[in-house]
Amino acid sequence: MKNILKIVVISIVIAAFGNNVNAQKVIKLAHIDSQALLQSMSEYDSAVVKIQAFIKDLQGEIETQQVEINRKSDEFQKNSANLTDLVRTSRQQEIAGMYQRLQEFQQNAEQSLQQEQAKIMQPVQEKATKAIEAVAKENGVTYVLEGQTLLYKAGDALDLLPLVKQHLGIKK
Repeated sequence: MKNILKIVVISIVIAAFGNNVNAQKVIKLAHIDSQALLQSMSEYDSAVVKIQAFIKDLQGEIETQQVEINRKSDEFQKNSANLTDLVRTSRQQEIAGMYQRLQEFQQNAEQSLQQEQAKIMQPVQEKATKAIEAVAKENGVTYVLEGQTLLYKAGDALDLLPLVKQHLGIKK
């Protein structure tokens, strides 16, 4: 069984090379640390500021709701001995409802934050992607690999990061 598998693999390799002997297309690889590129872009900094402002607004609302829940809960604890069973039950349900609304708000806030981050970062990522593609074409690169996941690169490997930064006019 192993011999058959070896023969099949060798046949495929020979067929692939046999068909491409005349074409002799050179495959040129390059790598780039796209996260480093994004972080060097001025648009990234302004996007991060917008995201942080959005987070601050959400946190402010969560804190406001939490303060109100704590106030109601403290008031209930102080006065619960003087309340009738019906009023006590009503206040407990009110406080439980406030906790539930806070939890729902937090869940919705997380989803909203993810959507806002994607919306704000999309133009920055698209600009970076277009620049990478343009520089790769200019340099005859066939494939561009993400630099953060490379396990090995030779000293003469083509790093597109400096070239893409130059293309975008980034000095740092």
